[in-house]
Amino acid sequence: MKVYLAAPYVRKDEITACAEELRAGGVEVTSTWLNEPHKPTTQMHELTHEEHQVYAIQDVKDVRAAKLMVFFADPTGTIVRGGRHVEFGIALERRMPIFVIGQQHENIFHHMPGVMHFDSWEKVRDLLIAMAEPNCPRTDL
Repeated sequence: MKVYLAAPYVRKDEITACAEELRAGGVEVTSTWLNEPHKPTTQMHELTHEEHQVYAIQDVKDVRAAKLMVFFADPTGTIVRGGRHVEFGIALERRMPIFVIGQQHENIFHHMPGVMHFDSWEKVRDLLIAMAEPNCPRTDL
């Protein structure tokens, strides 16, 4: 199973730990943004246009390589960067299942069919690891 993790860049360290948990459970994580050399506190103006372009192209490739997206909602409603919303749209257009962590609906598209909301990372993690097991009936993910 291939999963893309979409989250605010400021949560990079936390999401890296989530990716490690999934990998340990047999889930492939396609989110290479977690490997970028920049600190989670890096601001948009600190990178060049060329760097942003390279990262954006790679993020699109990474979303397309996945079969399912996990979208980490912003419980504070204060995150101003919106790349994860574009990634969400790509996943939606590709008719990928999308698991949103957090009950808040950040925009109207969080109400679309195929978008499922979960209270916690632990519930999503356990479900994805169970889905990655060889006897799982959904081996096409």
